Amino acid sequence: MVAPLHSTQALETVRLEAELFTTRLEAAGAIGVKRPVCIRARADAGSGRCPQQLGDGEQRLHLVRHGQGFHNLLADLYHELGRKFDAASGEGGEQNPYCRPEVVDPPLTEVGRIQARALQQRAQTLKPDLVVVSPLARATQTALLAFSHLLEPAVADSRVHFVAHEGCHEIAGVHTCDRRRCLSELRREFPMVDYDSASVQEEDPFWSETVREPLPQLAQRGYEFLLWIRSRPERDIVVASHFAWLFTLSSAVLHCDDASLKAGFLTGEMRSIIVRFEDVPEPSAKRARTD
Repeated sequence: MVAPLHSTQALETVRLEAELFTTRLEAAGAIGVKRPVCIRARADAGSGRCPQQLGDGEQRLHLVRHGQGFHNLLADLYHELGRKFDAASGEGGEQNPYCRPEVVDPPLTEVGRIQARALQQRAQTLKPDLVVVSPLARATQTALLAFSHLLEPAVADSRVHFVAHEGCHEIAGVHTCDRRRCLSELRREFPMVDYDSASVQEEDPFWSETVREPLPQLAQRGYEFLLWIRSRPERDIVVASHFAWLFTLSSAVLHCDDASLKAGFLTGEMRSIIVRFEDVPEPSAKRARTD
């Protein structure tokens, strides 16, 4: 019998954290902010082998949440034990598994690797021009496993570029699991990833032991990342990231009517969307909060 990719507790953790982040995003005033560019999104109705045709100014994004990391496993175990902690604010002290010193930039568990490999069949039907990864190890590992076929084409020069970008880094600060390792160490572990094109720094620029990244700031970071995507020549792009980043992007940055696109991502889940960028006339745009 094949074990399920997600335990009952893992599903419950996603539900709880989605509710928590929705409440915190609303309280922080991060939802409904008008920005100079309106980014509309809809589900990609096509399949990998028969993709939906893109209109002018549209790009196809394959959004991927990393597979289960050791911090996710700890969170499920803590929930099973009835321990209470806040995944949004970083509160909880010793009750918060994400703050344990052992989980700095944690890798995938075996379940996480299985989840990433489970994406391979669908990934092989897609035709991305670019793969962008969060520089945190679990997201990078997931993309490399799921899209491993892109690393070994018949002609080496035709390989799809794997680029690390801090813009899709998980919400940062306080949680040690969201502190990435130094760049020199990541280069040694993932030599196939380009850390130069998007100017990844040696040390994690978002890390703070005492301050959790404010949600309006996280939303703004996601918005600026999508503007970088807009500036790229590629039109079919994979983005491998994290729960809070993806949830904030879909809830507070993207304009879409499809409730399923705003649901919390499971570990190892991929959703394909089509985004369209619309410039908003200057008088009707208000500055996004970043405090």
